[in-house]
Amino acid sequence: MANNDNLLPESPVQGLIPTLNKTGWMTEGLDDYSAEFAAYAGAAGHSGEESLDIGCAYGVATLAALEAGARIVACDIEPRHLEILAQRVPAEAQPRFRSRPGALPDIDFPAAGFRAILAARVLHFLDGPQIETTVRKMYTWLKPGGRLYLVADTPYTGPWYVHAERYETRKAAGEPWPGLVDDYIGLLPAGVDPEGHPQFINPLDPDIMTRVCTAAGFEISKAAFLSSSTPRARGNEHAGIVAVKPAA
Repeated sequence: MANNDNLLPESPVQGLIPTLNKTGWMTEGLDDYSAEFAAYAGAAGHSGEESLDIGCAYGVATLAALEAGARIVACDIEPRHLEILAQRVPAEAQPRFRSRPGALPDIDFPAAGFRAILAARVLHFLDGPQIETTVRKMYTWLKPGGRLYLVADTPYTGPWYVHAERYETRKAAGEPWPGLVDDYIGLLPAGVDPEGHPQFINPLDPDIMTRVCTAAGFEISKAAFLSSSTPRARGNEHAGIVAVKPAA
């Protein structure tokens, strides 16, 4: 499947593509949980069921899912990302692809509309209550028996890794959102224009994601630390969870 990689912006970091709205990066490769989503969504697509890739950026997971046979709704806060993604979707897959711009937690979709949902490297841009609201909404959007795939950055990656010890102390003390960094702008490298960058970052871990998903009504299939696709990956840059909405 040709993905028209020439449409993507150049990147100074191997394995990562910068977003156009300065809210982060899209990985060029799929983590294990996103790859599992692509395969599961592909199987669902053969049965005529749609899946949702929200916070899709330029569509690395959307394209993989379409290649597997999925019917995908791609959603992102930045309409320009969706315009680029639409050009990367092959002609044969266009009938199985649609997109919609929108931001979490405000966007909404019809109840029981999707067999699977992926939100990869999105939730850490939300505060605690917003994350809880988002996961509850996703529970509603899924069909009974549907699967939720979440991947978030952890306190051990990005410029906020300098606060990893603080996160561990807060977690041991029982704080619900121990990785929250409210001085994100101050952590940007020298010379980086802070305009447009998020004011805070809320990195997560598998335990936090398990707590939030369980509270929303999901059954947890698995949760773990995941490796990024960059050359210096240590294996704990991302946290992932696969959660299932109980069958009716």
